[in-house]
This record gives sequence, structure tokens and C-alpha cells, in this order.
Amino acid sequence: MDNSQIVESARSEGVALVGFAPVSRFKDAPKGHGPCDFLPTAKSVIVMGMRISDSIVDYNNYHKHFTGKASWAKDTVPPLNWAHLMKWNYYLHVGHYVHDDLLVYLASKIAWRLEDDGYQSMPMCTSTTRGISQAEMQWAQAFFPWSQRHAAVMAGLGEFGYNNIVLTEKYGPRIRWNSVITEAEFDYAPLVSKKICLREKCGKCLNACTAGAIQLREGIDNDQVFITTPAKTDYRLCITYDERGMSTSRCFFYGSCLRVCPVKPDLKKIRKVREEEASLDKSGGTLKKGR
Repeated sequence: MDNSQIVESARSEGVALVGFAPVSRFKDAPKGHGPCDFLPTAKSVIVMGMRISDSIVDYNNYHKHFTGKASWAKDTVPPLNWAHLMKWNYYLHVGHYVHDDLLVYLASKIAWRLEDDGYQSMPMCTSTTRGISQAEMQWAQAFFPWSQRHAAVMAGLGEFGYNNIVLTEKYGPRIRWNSVITEAEFDYAPLVSKKICLREKCGKCLNACTAGAIQLREGIDNDQVFITTPAKTDYRLCITYDERGMSTSRCFFYGSCLRVCPVKPDLKKIRKVREEEASLDKSGGTLKKGR
């Protein structure tokens, strides 16, 4: 499989972004966390990004969504508990776990096809914490051996933002990632050379983090593209949920650092372009180049 075949295969499965990175870009990865630590003969890393629906990211009224269908529940179930249940069913399930399953399947599918061509390939797992307890989640994310975020940056698909999430030019941080480590070699795009995060002109993600889980590193250079993380994230704080998030309508358990980021798709603009294209198709006209 070459670049175009992999891109075509991934996009047919709903993937929005695909990139390729040589393993040499991971030379500074901590011991045990680079591609050759998993596959010593690796030459490349294939990275795929699947977008999160904007409505799932933007919605944040979980704490107001108690129907009270069971009369006893309204009086006996704490609001924090049913708000957490709503969050799990919508943001976590539709905005996270479905992507995990699809991306693991797709990475496996691509790895199988590459091995059919004679290239040993390792599909990676997504950084999910599904199925583990709240207590286990306090430490689990500190032990993931492979960083999908760093792989995406090394594949030229984006840069890190103040929120420590990868920002892409088209979708902002509203992307889930997975990757394949392989012996196959490809054509590689350069790293991002243009800043995407608005940095000190914005800072909304830092202010939206009710728990204070994100702290900027000292001495970061805001004039440079963030190829490495500009902040530290305390995942123990990130996964907490309490009354503060409910009372302020700010971060409740997950998602506000994505939600408030102004780098995101402009759906109204996209719809307008699509409508213009459809109108021109009907009339036999064409859009001007660069439109």
C-alpha cells in the first residue's frame, strides 16, 4: 500500500486526517515510548484522525438534564450522579468511545493489509480508560506507553495547544487519533510550520479548566510552533467532577478545553460553500479557483 491507498482506505471509513512520519522524528521520545520500542524494525508511523461531532463537543448542559421520570429518583439520586451518567452517555460514549473502537479497527485493518504486502506492522491502541474504575483512572493515564498526540504532531497534522491537545488547522482540537507502526516506508509531509494555537491572545482553555489541571511550562516560546507540549496536565485533576463544574457551567468532568477553543470548523461557512457548489452544478457553472 502506498500513501494514496492508505488515505483512500482510511477516509472511506470516516477518517478526516491521515499523516505519515518517519521514525527518525521520534528520536527524542522517552525510553520505552518510541516506535522502535514496539517494533524494532519500524520505518514509519501512520496516523489517522477522526473528528468529533461539533454538537457533542459544544453541548454542556448535562447537569440540567434530569427528566425525573422515576419520582423517587429526583429525591434520592444526587444531581452530581445523574449529571455524570448523562456525560458518560453523550460526551464519553458518542464523543470518545465510538472513535476508540473505529480507530482501533481501522488501524488493525491497515496493519493486516501491510503485512499481506510483507511489512510487519503494529496497530496501536487508543488512550481509552473505558471499563476501569474511577480510582484506577487516577493513575491509568500516566502509564500509557504510546502518545497518539505526539504521533499526530510528528506526522505533520497539527501542533500542541495550550490545552496540551493537538490542534489542527481545519478541526482545531476536535479530533481523536490512532496510529500504526510499520516497516513500510512512505512519502512524508513536513512538520507544521505555522502556529495554530492562539496562545496568549486567547488562553480560554486554561480559564475553563475548573480543576486547574493544565499549567503552562516555564519558559515556553510563544513564537515557535509547539512540537512538544507547552503545558503540563495533571490527569488526576482532569478527571475529577464536582459541584464547581455544575455551579459555574464550566468544566464538568471532561471536554471544556476542547469546547472553548476558538480554533474549530466554521459550519455556517462550510454549508454556504456547499450550497454554492450545488447551485453551480445545477446551472453548469464552476467555482473560481481558490474559492
